[in-house]
Amino acid sequence: MQYVQRMLSGDLETYQMEKRYFHKDGSIIHILLNVSLVWDEKASPLFFISQILDITDRKLLERELVRQATEDVLTGICNRRRFYDLAEREILRGGRYDDPMVLLMLDIDHFKKINDNFGHGNGDAALKQMASVCKAELRSIDIFGRIGGEEFSVMLVKTDAITGRQVAERLRRSVEQCILTTDKGLVKVTVSIGGVSFSGNQHSLDYRLKQADNALYEAKSAGRNRTVMVNDLAVTQKKDENLKTGFVRLEWNKSYESGNKQIDEQHRNLFERSNMLIKALIAQQGRALCMQYIEELISEISEHFSTEEQLIKRAGYPGTEEHRKTHLELKKEALEIARRHKTGQLEISEVFHFLAIKVVSEHLLDEDQKFFGYL
Repeated sequence: MQYVQRMLSGDLETYQMEKRYFHKDGSIIHILLNVSLVWDEKASPLFFISQILDITDRKLLERELVRQATEDVLTGICNRRRFYDLAEREILRGGRYDDPMVLLMLDIDHFKKINDNFGHGNGDAALKQMASVCKAELRSIDIFGRIGGEEFSVMLVKTDAITGRQVAERLRRSVEQCILTTDKGLVKVTVSIGGVSFSGNQHSLDYRLKQADNALYEAKSAGRNRTVMVNDLAVTQKKDENLKTGFVRLEWNKSYESGNKQIDEQHRNLFERSNMLIKALIAQQGRALCMQYIEELISEISEHFSTEEQLIKRAGYPGTEEHRKTHLELKKEALEIARRHKTGQLEISEVFHFLAIKVVSEHLLDEDQKFFGYL
């Protein structure tokens, strides 16, 4: 409409633009629109002439050419060139904001034997399955590419060293659990993973790939089907605990403080315990380890509630008994979470809802604030 107004005012003689239309069958067609304006002898506008050219085939061809230039034909993930472009851009961006990053190198174990024993067709099927499994485990913001025959690389953005190792182990375990059925028998695929965690952009992508590749060599030398990580954050970032991460976690805020040193210390401990559990669940670590974290968290919660009740009663807080009842309800919910985890029915969203909404938002930021003045 801006173009139309400019033509009517005499600023433009014609305009051209690409647009998308809906076809009557529901599909989208791309068109090139050319518009001109016809004037009468008194310089008054008479009518517009619009020419619509269907350029759908051209747009589809352009899209296909872009796909072929950036996508690995076999696996459908980024090819080497595209991975390098995106990863280099991410290192520059992350370096500007001092974000932590993790670069992983993945190599299929004994891939030559798979090709020799089961044929190249099944070798290709193994590559595709491995890529599909890993892609399903990664976030949309992570960069995943095939950079060699059986070599893959992953750039985990806004990810610290601890989370990077957990993600690498989750990828390794997911691949290990997949078995490819072929006409020549079953193919069990495993991967060795080397990685480096870092921040800043003082080193190039090639330098970081070399670090990850050296770690990968160590993983292979140690027996394959394992992860070896190098933490370069110790050099580039002194306070690892303050690194930002793109994964879900609870962040402590100074406004949560009550003014009582013992309660504030216990609250911070609960945050750390909660984050350990959330990370373990996201990384799909063993049920026994997650159960251990849940039990430790319940123990911390019980100890904290007991301490808190004694302090607020001593301080003369009139709502002590009612506050104790909310503690009992929260402990009951925590025990139910433990029970559901044992039976394999627990969802990560339930844990986060309990910790973030029930414990932090509704209790710590609402109920607890009521007695801060008495302390």
